[in-house]
Amino acid sequence: MNGNHIVCECNGTTAAQIERAVQEGARSFEEVQEKLHIGKQCIKCKELAKLLIESFVEDMEEQ
Repeated sequence: MNGNHIVCECNGTTAAQIERAVQEGARSFEEVQEKLHIGKQCIKCKELAKLLIESFVEDMEEQ
């Protein structure tokens, strides 16, 4: 997925911002939500964000 892809439309949060949050230590949706305030309004982004977070965490663990 393109890093510029907007995941949370309410906050304008991109995939790259979520990846950065994971790189900085967030390991769950709740931890990313705390850092970036995603999924607190309409929650449409929650499932996609969870999938991205899982993928980014797996990528980091493989390194």
